[in-house]
Formats: sequence, C-alpha cells, structure tokens
Amino acid sequence: MKLNFIGNGSCFNTAFGNNSAYYLNKENQSLLLIDCGETVFERIMKQKLLENVKDLDILITHKHTDHIGSLSSLLFYCEYGKGIIPTVIYPDKSEMQQYLALVGNEPQAYKLINPEECEKYRIKEIKQEHSKFINAYGYILELEGKRIYYSGDTKTIQTPIIEALKKGVFDEFYQDVSRFETPAHLNIETLSNLFNKEERKKITCMHFDDEITKIKAESMGFDISKVKNNKDIER
Repeated sequence: MKLNFIGNGSCFNTAFGNNSAYYLNKENQSLLLIDCGETVFERIMKQKLLENVKDLDILITHKHTDHIGSLSSLLFYCEYGKGIIPTVIYPDKSEMQQYLALVGNEPQAYKLINPEECEKYRIKEIKQEHSKFINAYGYILELEGKRIYYSGDTKTIQTPIIEALKKGVFDEFYQDVSRFETPAHLNIETLSNLFNKEERKKITCMHFDDEITKIKAESMGFDISKVKNNKDIER
C-alpha cells in the first residue's frame, strides 16, 4: 500500500499543486485526506475523489495556507453537496475550531478530534520544527497493518525517527524536501547524508520546490511521490 498524492509541490510550486496525500478505502467508502491546501479542493473535484465516499477524515499537519487553504471549501461542499459530516483531526482542537469559525464553518457541520481520539486509525503526533509562529506536526499512522511516517513540513528529522527507519520499523516513510537551505524544510543534501543508498529507497520524497528538486531526489536514490488519477495534472 502506498499513499496517493493529490499534489506534491511546495507553497510556491503552483505547477505541482499543494502537497496533499490520501488513503481511499473503496470497500468501506472512506477517505483519509492529509492536508487540504489552496489547490487541493479543486483537484479533489476534478478527480471526482469524493464521488462514492460516505466517510471522510481530514488530518491536518499545520495551518499554513498551502496545507489548510481550501479546507473550508471542502467542509462546505460536504455539508451542502454531499450531506456528510467530515472529521477533522488536529492536535490543537481549540485553535482549529477558532480558525474554522473565522472562515464561516459552523461547528455542527464537522467533527473535530485530536489524534489520540481517533478510533478508526491509530495516529501518533510528532511536534516538528517548521515555523516560529505556528505549531507543525508530523504523524505516525497505522493503515492496513502498515506503519507509516509522514513528516508534514519540518526542518529536521528527530533521532528516534531516523533510528526507527534504519531498524525497519516503518513500512512507508514520507519526507518533505528542499534543494535550498531554509529554516522551514529539510535540505535534500542533509537528508541524503543521514541515510545510505539502501535506506534511501525506503524514503518517499514530497513537497518539491520544482522539477529540479524532484530530479535531484531521484538521482540520489529516493522514491518520489506521484500524483495519480488525473492525467491533466500528472507529475
């Protein structure tokens, strides 16, 4: 099992679209969406991703607009277009409720829980180093019996996470990368130096600055996140 991606670009990479992954269980008609940035709702509609979905969970890593910018529109569509009540999963419930109130989503139209309250999926939050102004989180997920690390946006990888990958704890490992040195994202050279050639094959890079970043990650032996189910935006 691999997560699918609606977009795999950074904040300024409009060609690739905002980074967003999902897990779709067609049998149970349920969808787990990770982040819902500015471009995500439009792509969800183009891909008809919600067509048969009866149950929607939305896991948010942080509140930068390239990760949450169209969440409000998605919630409105679920309320008025689908007649379903999505579950929003985020560690800081009061902050999220305040945000959704500011953009006009009424509390009865969604359910808000933190990761440990989620009964459908096992989710563990990891506080990440990304911004001085807002909290950012990565997650360890268990889906279909597989353990998945999803970094969200982060400048570093914590030592226990590095050691866990080297010991084979994770079945899938998703990491945001940048070819630039920034205080917000992990430099691709730094990531490469942390892992040997065989270990790099286990890491799926995402959140690309541009095509150059993607090509560089591939040349170093990393796996690459791929956008699926829409030929018009395939990357």
